[in-house]
Amino acid sequence: MKYTCKFLLTIIALSAFVSCKSVQVEKPLEAYNNQVFNTRNSVVSFTTQTRIIDIQNELNNGFTGLIYEDNSLENNGGDNVMVKAWKQGDIQLNMKGNVLTYRVPLKTWIKAGFNIQKFGITIADYRELNASLALKFNTAVTLNPDRTVTTKTTSEGYEWLSTPTIKVGGMDISVKFVADLIMQAGLKKMGSTIDGSIKDYLDLKPSARNAWDMINKPLKINDEYNVWLKIDPQKIVSSTLTANNGMIKHQAGLNGTIKLSLGEEPLKSEVIKPLPDLLIGELPVDVTTLNAYVSMPYTEINKVALSYLEGKTFEQGKRKVVVEDLRIYGSEGNLVAETMLSGSVKGTIYFIGKPAYNPIDSTLVIKDFDYELSTKNFLLKSASWLYQDGFRRLIADQLKWSIKKEMIMIRSTVNNKLKAYKLTPGITLTGNIDKVEPGQVFITPDGLVPEIMARGKFGITIEKLPNGN
Repeated sequence: MKYTCKFLLTIIALSAFVSCKSVQVEKPLEAYNNQVFNTRNSVVSFTTQTRIIDIQNELNNGFTGLIYEDNSLENNGGDNVMVKAWKQGDIQLNMKGNVLTYRVPLKTWIKAGFNIQKFGITIADYRELNASLALKFNTAVTLNPDRTVTTKTTSEGYEWLSTPTIKVGGMDISVKFVADLIMQAGLKKMGSTIDGSIKDYLDLKPSARNAWDMINKPLKINDEYNVWLKIDPQKIVSSTLTANNGMIKHQAGLNGTIKLSLGEEPLKSEVIKPLPDLLIGELPVDVTTLNAYVSMPYTEINKVALSYLEGKTFEQGKRKVVVEDLRIYGSEGNLVAETMLSGSVKGTIYFIGKPAYNPIDSTLVIKDFDYELSTKNFLLKSASWLYQDGFRRLIADQLKWSIKKEMIMIRSTVNNKLKAYKLTPGITLTGNIDKVEPGQVFITPDGLVPEIMARGKFGITIEKLPNGN
């Protein structure tokens, strides 16, 4: 009887020892800091191209027929000369540096009246003749901060295509001075017309404003994953105008930020910033950092975690716990894993840590993952067997979320879609990514937002169309 009582007392004691423990811990506060997405500034190359042949055609269309006429023998100090000049053939246009060079071929009709006394001979007569010459001009083009251009056209002289002489009284008398008359009178008229045509054609403001308005709006570049590209331009640093291989180019570097987002369309700016003036100087290095933000709602995060952990059992001796549910939420810059247990320990315990990226398998994990302080104190006092590292590792090993697919998708979408993406006729967006790497992981009230940084080059090319648009 004595031994029977002792045995019963031992059984009761052991039963009490292994009986279910109810968890009584304080739940960490669910709270979210204001997240500042420190998007890195990028440079987007901004190129405007104008074909020299188009300006040449514009000039030729503007100069037709009679371009100079002097119908009086009495004017110009009684020079006894009448002259008419017509454009003959096309103007040929070239550019070196910021200077346009061109020649204007002319055919001329000249009537000269002579009353000459030379060598004891007096000659009075009139003669008419036709001749050809080419006037040569240079136009220096200066780009202004407001994208207009200032031009200055100067004469570079002329060349006779057929030398005019008048044979009078058995003598050949040169009338090359007629070319000076045409140059003096024609330069003012032709120079102002040429300047006006070039100013109109090289005015970059209309096309730049059109491109500016477009890039300030979100652009959908992938329908399957709802990928949106949003450029937030800040300022534009510009070079001077240069010419190469028959093209006049204006190179600029657009400083700003580029964001990729998946899901809903980003909010449009209520007011589009005014087109900024150009900062003319040395161009920045043409390197673009594209900041992509992947939305990972807590509903999806918890679903993935539960697919691995729901029903998971951890045993030690006769004690065991079963994971019944798990919920991830944010707590002032940390992630909390609210874990509901049944078995030898019944109730809810809490783990805490910070989101981080694992480059080995391209997953998000929770680093510094450990029991939250209140849970730790409870386990040390009431269930030290569960506090051991095995159960913590069991949970931690399953809390990971792959973003490899998103990283591959971002790179392939940009490289395939933006090889030459036509925004409108004459405006093309190009992009190429050569490196993709993770950035920060932001904790928001709706879920995690991992940042993916893609490095490469982005550019906007504007081709001035032949009609001047």
